[in-house]
Amino acid sequence: MIINNKQTINYAEDKLKSQKEQENIIHFRNSLIPYKQATEQALSAGLGEGYTDNIETCTVYWDKQVNYDIGIPIKGDSMEPEFHYGQTALIKYQSSPDYDGQVCAVDNVSMGNAFIKCVTVEEDGLLLQSLNIEEDQNGESKFPDIKLYWDDNPRIIGKVVAASTPIERDFFILKFGALTPFIFLKIR
Repeated sequence: MIINNKQTINYAEDKLKSQKEQENIIHFRNSLIPYKQATEQALSAGLGEGYTDNIETCTVYWDKQVNYDIGIPIKGDSMEPEFHYGQTALIKYQSSPDYDGQVCAVDNVSMGNAFIKCVTVEEDGLLLQSLNIEEDQNGESKFPDIKLYWDDNPRIIGKVVAASTPIERDFFILKFGALTPFIFLKIR
C-alpha cells in the first residue's frame, strides 16, 4: 500500500512538472500573426476617449487568427473582467449590434469620444453599459450607464470580436555568444 501511495505521489509530481513546463513554452516569430492597430486612438472602458476617422495604424502581433477589420487599444477598466486596460479590441465593422447587450465599439461623433461597451439600441439613442459592477464607497456604480441620444450623432464602429494582448515581436537574448530573436508568450 505504501509503495502505491509513493508511486501515485511521484506520478502526480511528474504531471505537475510537465504542466509547468508546457506553460513556459516559447513560441517563435513565425507563429505570430500580424494585426493592424490604430495609433493615437483608443476605446474607453470608462468615460470616453478621443476618436477620429483619420486612423493611422501600426502592426502588433498575437498568437491567434481572428477575422477583424481594425484593432483599437482599450483604456480603462469598466469592461473587466472580460476586457482589460492595454488590450487591443479587434473590431469587425458593422453599423448595428447583432443583439441587445453586444460588446461594440461606439463613436460619440459630436463629443469626439469612443467607447467599448455593451450596446442596446433604443428609440431615442444608444444605451452603453459596462461589464464591471464595482461600486464606489457610497455604494454607487463606479461605471454608470451612458446614454447617447440620436441628436448627438452616435455611431457604432463595429462589434468587438476578440481582445488581444499584443506580443513583443523582436525580443533578443544572448545565446551561445550570439543574439537570437524569440518571443515569450504567456509565461506564468
